[in-house]
Amino acid sequence: MSTEHATAANEAPLVEVRGLVKEFGIRQGIFSRQKWHRAVDDVSFSVGRARTLALVGESGSGKSTVGLMLLDLLPPTSGDILLEGRPVAALRGRARLALCRRMQIVFQDPYASLNARLTVRETLVEPLMVHGIGASASERERRAGDLLEDVGLSRTQLDRYPHEFSGGQRQRIAIARALSVEPDFIVLDEPTSALDVSVQSQILNLLRRLQRERGLTYLFITHNLGVVDYFADDVAVMQQGRIVESGPAGAVFDSPRQEYTRKLLRAVPSFDPAHRKLSSL
Repeated sequence: MSTEHATAANEAPLVEVRGLVKEFGIRQGIFSRQKWHRAVDDVSFSVGRARTLALVGESGSGKSTVGLMLLDLLPPTSGDILLEGRPVAALRGRARLALCRRMQIVFQDPYASLNARLTVRETLVEPLMVHGIGASASERERRAGDLLEDVGLSRTQLDRYPHEFSGGQRQRIAIARALSVEPDFIVLDEPTSALDVSVQSQILNLLRRLQRERGLTYLFITHNLGVVDYFADDVAVMQQGRIVESGPAGAVFDSPRQEYTRKLLRAVPSFDPAHRKLSSL
């Protein structure tokens, strides 16, 4: 184990999940008794600071539900979510607003996640105003331009609308919006699955660069194991609401213990362990 990994292993995790459960009520008819479907079943994991945990599994495995609960967008049925050892459920008022600033999300569909009626400028300035970032309107305007350039776009595009951009460019804007409040932790919910293959590696490389420069911690939710091994440090495999296998990404990919994990790996077109790394920026 390298010194860097040994240090990371000894540090307390930034985000920790303990026994997370989410049940949804299902009623098949007006007079039928409500039944409960357990979408997330006793899920536990931790994510070290400045590391990436990939949460992988087929559609319906519960991985996106976990991401929504982490961001307080969906209440858990039971279990605990901790940020730096503190239960987030206990936070109220300003402390809860501060939590929203520290934990952000980038969704799968960049067009649906952006307000079509807002310009890029308004999209990026709005969260700055909500969280009181920037001493003046001019400083917030400057920050918005800087954010756009940091994700590979031009500040001359601030007054354009989402429909004027390509899918990859819209996802860059969504990433800039998440970065605007200077978070520590970002949930990446299938951030490249709606993009052309040629654009996916550009977005993943952008996310890796931003992680290096800003010390970001990621939860990377995906069904595509073809990108996990060269993007994530650790991986947790979900099946029917439960984590069935987890560990360092290289170890899970090289020696998967579960048949379900092997099945997911076999489904990756031309998966070649010798060619896992994305090109560097």
